[in-house]
Amino acid sequence: MKQLIIAALVATCPVAALAETQLERLEAISEKMNDAMFDAMVRMVEQQGGDPEPLRSAIPDGTWDSAYRTAGACMLDRYVEASSQSAVDTMLDDMEDFIPKMAEMDLKNMSEETDFLPEGISEDFSISVNMECGLTDIMLDRMEKSGFMAAMMAAMGGN
Repeated sequence: MKQLIIAALVATCPVAALAETQLERLEAISEKMNDAMFDAMVRMVEQQGGDPEPLRSAIPDGTWDSAYRTAGACMLDRYVEASSQSAVDTMLDDMEDFIPKMAEMDLKNMSEETDFLPEGISEDFSISVNMECGLTDIMLDRMEKSGFMAAMMAAMGGN
C-alpha cells in the first residue's frame, strides 16, 4: 500500500511542478503587464494635456502577495479545466512576448491586441473567472487604496 501511495505521489509531482511553474510565470507576467498598463494610462493622460504626476505618484503596487497568488492559482485552474495545460502555456508565452511591445502602445491599441485567451475560453468566461477568483477585487482595491482610481477620475474629468 505504501508503495502505491509513493508511486501515485511521484506520478502527480510533474503536474504539480508544472502548475507551480505556470503560477510563477503568471505572477511575473502579471506584475510586468500591470506596470506597463499603468504607464500607458499615465502616457494617455499626458498626451491629452493632463497632469501625469498625480497618477505617477499613485500607481498601485502590483507585487503579488498570498491573496494574489491564491486568486491567480484559481484562475489558472479554471482556465486549464476549460481548455488545456498546453493552451494555458501558449497563453503565457504570448503574454510574455507581448510585454516589450507595451512600452510604446496606447491603451486603445493595447486592448485591441491583448487577446491571449486560450482556445475554448471566451472573454465573458475570463471576466467571470477573474471576478470569482478575486483578481478583479484585488486590483480595484489596490487602485482605490493607492489613490490611483481617484487620480484617474480627476484626470479624465478635466479633459
